[in-house]
Amino acid sequence: MIQKIRNSLLLQLICIILAVLIVLTGTLYISYRYVRQTTYNYAEALSDSLLRQADNAMSLYEENLRYNAEALCQYVVMEDMSEENKDAQQAKISSYYSQIALKNREIVSAILLDKDMNTLVSLGKPVTLPKKQQYLRKGEDLNADWYYPDSKDFYYAFFYPIYGGAGGSAQEQLGMCVFILEPWRIDGTLNNILNDSMAAMLLSDSNKLDLSFSTFGNVPSDVTMAELKENEDYVYREGNWQNGIRIAVAVSVSGNSEGSESVRKLIMLAAILITLFLAIIIFFSYYMMARPIHAIDRFIDDSIKHPERRLKFRRTDEIGTVAASLNHMLDENQRMIEEIKDSKIRLYETELAQQRMEILAYRNQINPHFLYNTLSCIRDMALINDEDNIAEVAMALSDIFRYAVKGSNIVTVRDEVSHIERYARIMDYRFMGKIAIKTDVEEAVMDKPMIRFFLQPLVENSVFHGLESKMDAGYVNVCIKSVGDRMEMTVTDNGCGMDAETLENYRNEINNPRESGGIGLSNIVQRLRLFYGDDYTITADSEIDKGTVIRISVPDHMREPG
Repeated sequence: MIQKIRNSLLLQLICIILAVLIVLTGTLYISYRYVRQTTYNYAEALSDSLLRQADNAMSLYEENLRYNAEALCQYVVMEDMSEENKDAQQAKISSYYSQIALKNREIVSAILLDKDMNTLVSLGKPVTLPKKQQYLRKGEDLNADWYYPDSKDFYYAFFYPIYGGAGGSAQEQLGMCVFILEPWRIDGTLNNILNDSMAAMLLSDSNKLDLSFSTFGNVPSDVTMAELKENEDYVYREGNWQNGIRIAVAVSVSGNSEGSESVRKLIMLAAILITLFLAIIIFFSYYMMARPIHAIDRFIDDSIKHPERRLKFRRTDEIGTVAASLNHMLDENQRMIEEIKDSKIRLYETELAQQRMEILAYRNQINPHFLYNTLSCIRDMALINDEDNIAEVAMALSDIFRYAVKGSNIVTVRDEVSHIERYARIMDYRFMGKIAIKTDVEEAVMDKPMIRFFLQPLVENSVFHGLESKMDAGYVNVCIKSVGDRMEMTVTDNGCGMDAETLENYRNEINNPRESGGIGLSNIVQRLRLFYGDDYTITADSEIDKGTVIRISVPDHMREPG
C-alpha cells in the first residue's frame, strides 16, 4: 500500500486531504472548548487594554497642555510686569496664545496669575475662577467645574505652576497658568477608545463629579457605572487618581462573545465547503493533471522510435505549455542537427575572414612606414637645398604621424606635451607667427599617465574655430598642474568665442556625446568615460570676442581598460 502511494501523485494528494480533514475536525473541537474557557479572560484583557489606552490618551493630552503652558509662560517674567513693560509683555503673550488656540481649538481661555492669585493677563473668553478653585497649585492639576455662570455645561481646567529663580530646590513659585478647556476634546478621545467593544467608560474628578460617561454596543444608556460595577456580567476596572481625574471601565462578558456561536456555525459551514472543495480538487487533479502527465510520459518513451511525432494538446494552461515546450524542444533538436551539418562550412569561412584581416593589418602597418620614409626624404632634400624651415616642418609632421599611430592608448604627460609642441611648430609656419601655442606644465606631472592624442584635438579646435578667422594675433595656452591626487588640464584661447546658443550645444555634447569614430569633442568625452568611468569633470566657458576656456580634471593614476 505504501509503495502504491509513493508511485501515485493522486493517492498522495488524497492522503494529504484526509490529514487536513482530521486536523480541521480536531481544531473545531478544541476551538469550541477554548472559546468557552477564554471568553471571560478576553473580557478582562479588553477592560485592562481600554483602561490603559484611556490612561495613555489622557497622559498624552496632559503632555500637550504642559508643552503649550511652558511655551506660553516663557514670555512671562513676573518680576518685570511693571506698568511700562506690561503692555509689551501682554502683546507677546497674546500673540503666542493666538497660535496655541489656533492649534488647540478646545482651549477657550487662559489666565496668568501671580503668587498672590492676582490676575496678570486674561486671554480668550472672559472667565473668573470659582472660589473653591482660587488657590495656588504647587503641582499640575486637571479638574472640571462650572467655570462660566452663563453656561450649563462644565468645562475642564488645567493648572500649571510657574517657577523661577536659580533652579533646583532654590526655585521660587512666581505664579500659575490656567487653561480653560471645552469638554468635547477629552470626551471624543475617550469615546474613540471604546471602538467596537460592548463597554462603558466613566471619567470623574476628585469632587465625585461624573464628567463623561460613554457607552458602546448594547449597553443601556440609562444605566450607571455603579450598577455596572455590581453586575456579574461586566468586568469592572478603575485607574488611579491622576491630577484629580480617574477613569473607570466596564466591559460586558457576554456582549463581547455574542459572535462566538455564529463563528462556530461559520466554521462548521466552512468545514463542509472545504470538504466539498477538496473532493472537487481530487477529481480535477486526476482529469486535468494526472492523465495528461501519463500521456506525456508515454509520448516521451515513443519519441525515440518516432522522432517525427508531436503532442497534440489543445490547451493553454501549464500542461499545454509543457506540451508546446516539448514540441519546441524536438523542433530545436531537429534544427540543431541541420545546423551541425553546416558548421564546418562556417568554420572554414571564419578562418578565411581571419586570414584576410591579418593581411589587412600587415598592409596598414606598411603604409605608415612608407609615409615616414617619404617625409624623411623630403627633410633630407630640404636640408640639401638649405631649406631649414621645410626640413623642420617635415620632421615635425613625421613625428606627429608616428605619435598618432602609436600602439599604446596610454602615454605620459611629457609625450603628449611634446606632441603639442611639434603641432605648434607646424601652426607657427602655417600662420606665419600669427597664432602662438604655449604650454605651461608642472614638472611634477610630466611622468603622470594620460590618454594618448587627448589634448591636441582641443588645441586644434581653438586654432581653427577660435583664432583662424580672427584678424589680430591670438594665442592658445595649455596648462597642466597637480591638485592633490588629481590632475587639472586647461586649454585657453583668446579667439572669437561662442554665443550662448552655441555654448549650450557645446555643453550638451559634453554631457551627451554622439556615437562617432572621429577625434572631436564627443570622442574625447567617450575616451574619458572609457578610461576614468565617472571620475572626471569637463567644463566649457566662452564669451563672444573674448575667447574660450576648457577645463578637465582627472585622477593622476589610471589603467588601460581590457
